[in-house]
Amino acid sequence: MEANNTRNQHFLAQVDQRLNALNPHAHKDNQRIYSFKIAKRESYLLKLENSKGNFIEKNLSVFDLFSFDVLDDNKLRYNFESLFQRYEGYIETHTKSLLAKLNAGDHDVKSEIIDLFAAKLINFVRNPFCIQKVLNTFPGVSSYDPTDRVLLASYRRIVNGKKPQQEYLCRTLGISDLQYIEWLRLLFMLLTPMYTGHTNFFEDIIKNLLEDRKNYIAAFVCEYENAYCLLSDRGFSQPFENGAHMAFSFNLCSTAFVHYFVCDPAVLLKDKAHPELLAYALAAREKVWPPQINVTFRRNDLNMLAQYNRRVVEQCYERVFCAAKNGLILFEPRLATT
Repeated sequence: MEANNTRNQHFLAQVDQRLNALNPHAHKDNQRIYSFKIAKRESYLLKLENSKGNFIEKNLSVFDLFSFDVLDDNKLRYNFESLFQRYEGYIETHTKSLLAKLNAGDHDVKSEIIDLFAAKLINFVRNPFCIQKVLNTFPGVSSYDPTDRVLLASYRRIVNGKKPQQEYLCRTLGISDLQYIEWLRLLFMLLTPMYTGHTNFFEDIIKNLLEDRKNYIAAFVCEYENAYCLLSDRGFSQPFENGAHMAFSFNLCSTAFVHYFVCDPAVLLKDKAHPELLAYALAAREKVWPPQINVTFRRNDLNMLAQYNRRVVEQCYERVFCAAKNGLILFEPRLATT
């Protein structure tokens, strides 16, 4: 890990924002996105903050959020930029490939579905508005130490390095110094490969989750011709509360979103089939290799869009973003009655 001069650090990737730009064909320095502050969450009332939109280059970023050692000249710092960029590099190509394939009736999209899930989940892991949830989601990871001497030296900078931003960030985010350090340690241990040529802990967790034959995994992709999807300042939302099932919703671009569901089919189908038949079906399913991801594609389903947009508003920290400033669909359209 080498020091770099990146001070303006995005916690929601610029590429995700650019896929929601109000002027997507402009030069990247001029691309903007509309920002809405939550005025009344319970009634889904949004307040447009700037009629011209925010510059994406400076949006959803914080100075030195991930810097764990700022060097004496104040120009170079150690952070996680190179680790994040590994995942940001393919978001745009995979998003366009996924939608193009599904529109052409091609459901050979497993690689896009898996890689996008990992990249979108990074936005959750590195989001300062999700720090406590992240620490709860990956308990114990930050308590490990690398065995490699070079990695250990970098890791120790997280505790001992110069962090002039720490007091301000902790006060602003309402977290303790201990939580901030633990979060930075967790990011290091999750995203840094511990051995040359090996995957990191984060990718191992994703692989184990998506390749567990006992899990039922589904993705619902929804795309729209004349309607827009919101983007949360948290980078994700949940279509329903965690329970027996794990579910995440992510914005794909200004006109598409995806729901991911991972659940235990034995729990999902309990009391819905004879126990012996259910046991036989589940045993047969576990023999299938490779594990299947069930992908459903829907176009212009406005009810699903309304549900998705409402969850984004309900669960964001304080802002949502969009490529449009008017006509946002937050309520399910009703059929005209005569």
